[in-house]
Amino acid sequence: MLAAQFSPGPDMLLLMRNALAHPLRAGLWTVGGIAAGLCVHLAAVLTGVALAVKESRVLFPALLLGGGGWLVWLGVGLVRARPTGVAAEGGEGRAPLGDGAAFGQGLLTNLTNAKAVLFLGTVVLAWLGPSPGVGRRAAAAGIIVGQALVFWSLFVWALQHPGVRRVWLRSVRPLHLAFGAGLIGLGLSALRDGWVALAGG
Repeated sequence: MLAAQFSPGPDMLLLMRNALAHPLRAGLWTVGGIAAGLCVHLAAVLTGVALAVKESRVLFPALLLGGGGWLVWLGVGLVRARPTGVAAEGGEGRAPLGDGAAFGQGLLTNLTNAKAVLFLGTVVLAWLGPSPGVGRRAAAAGIIVGQALVFWSLFVWALQHPGVRRVWLRSVRPLHLAFGAGLIGLGLSALRDGWVALAGG
């Protein structure tokens, strides 16, 4: 789970960008949104809904297409962003990202990540084994969400280090382009997979 959590992907790119570009609070609210999305994915996996979505010729492609569109939109926004200066908090020359906006970005990015459904469906169900009881399912969900909250929060806190922030502030435009290009690439990949799945290929 830790390897997947810190591998390159939409959640990680968004989290890094918000933690570096804004004060600690915004990064932590982004973590909360991602964790809330993770709870929804886990509920779908543990109740069998995820399997139905994965096997659907309409729902799974729709999830891929919707998620891909959201990631491309986020990425284009980053590529087009023009920082105008450095705010006193150490962020960009704009107002800090609000709590609700940071939470919403994290939640939507995680919810529209179709690969998260596939990963959790594979790993969690294999770990639980056949016919797991309610207690074992609840323990699995608690462990996964708990470690996500703890380690992502520690990661966000580490990104607040003055040395790391100085590098961000000196390189904000190229890093925006890199994060934006990464999100656009992931989004286009999801869109391609969605069209292929919709076409039955």
